[in-house]
Amino acid sequence: MRLAVTGATGFIGARLIDRALSRGYEVTALARDPERVAAGMGSGLRIERWSVGDPLPPLGRTDAVLHLAAYIPADLSDARQAARCFEINTNGAIQVGMEAASQGVKRFVLFGSAQVYALGAGPASEASPAFPVHRASYYLASKLAAEICLLALGKSNAMPVTVLRLASVYGPGMHDTGMVPVFVRTLGNGRSLVIQDGGQYSVDLVYVDDVVTLALEAAERAEGGVFNAGSGRASTSLEAAQIVADAVGAERQLIAVEGGSTDAAPRGFRALDVSKAANELNYAPLSFREGIEAWKSMTGLTDFRTGA
Repeated sequence: MRLAVTGATGFIGARLIDRALSRGYEVTALARDPERVAAGMGSGLRIERWSVGDPLPPLGRTDAVLHLAAYIPADLSDARQAARCFEINTNGAIQVGMEAASQGVKRFVLFGSAQVYALGAGPASEASPAFPVHRASYYLASKLAAEICLLALGKSNAMPVTVLRLASVYGPGMHDTGMVPVFVRTLGNGRSLVIQDGGQYSVDLVYVDDVVTLALEAAERAEGGVFNAGSGRASTSLEAAQIVADAVGAERQLIAVEGGSTDAAPRGFRALDVSKAANELNYAPLSFREGIEAWKSMTGLTDFRTGA
């Protein structure tokens, strides 16, 4: 199996390449900063300097391109960032798809976002309305536009395109910012943690290795379409903090809650219905508690407490 991966130095991309190499796949890593790719990962790894907008290098008989490279603005509410989002995330993705198809690539996997779903009751399925106007609208609209265009491109070029709509991904190698790593570091060091919004912010948290497993399954055999990549359930910020506290051996009394009210509108994002991925791609994600324990087991308690 031969793969090409864009966004190779990112949190998910690096994990994906590592897993693919461990399976004996050949991987071409396309990275803006090639020196940041771990060259010692295996003999099956080829590294190419590439940025979105550049022509794809010759990929040979590549079975699948997995496109993770994207532009995420520092200020997600700044309308002036919309043009750049569409330039990179939509037009750039279309260019990658067109050039992959012209090189005879068999499959294309696009990493999208499950935050495109409109607010609503119950878990969101792939058929739920997508209308991202509540947060990060310019970024999310560019990602959704890329989905539509690439799915159409794939059909016209006989290259199956699979879209993975990712929930909130966590695990080893992730950036220091974000809810989960902050919880891990704070509670792991025995410090008090204050949670806002009454601890009721809710989000589907998915372990990175589950996303990677699903992506490789899609690259191997998916015939196109949209698939949710979440845990299948939502966790509130308070629930997540309590699970992290248990994992690091911290007292739950370190967790304090501020703000929020019983009549406040729910904050956060919907849980994902992952039954389609489970039925068609053998997807079996871990719960947040199971994922946290898997992360701790892999890194050891000391490194886990630092978010390594």
